[in-house]
Amino acid sequence: MRISTLNHLTNGAAELGVVHASVEGVNERSYDECLHKLEERAAALGANALIGVQLVQSQGQWNPRTSLIATAVKE
Repeated sequence: MRISTLNHLTNGAAELGVVHASVEGVNERSYDECLHKLEERAAALGANALIGVQLVQSQGQWNPRTSLIATAVKE
């Protein structure tokens, strides 16, 4: 799956919707786990690319989380 932080659609590509994933923890492992969930959700929509990927990591004392949001795209 192609993943980009840019909002650029290739010719003939179609946006399928916005996907979001969130996991507990703020570290490299939690980022990888969150990205894997995001890819699974996009693939379930029929996407083969994610564009405009945004990362949010909250480090609250009781609930540190890693979240990703992106636009699922079929190229």
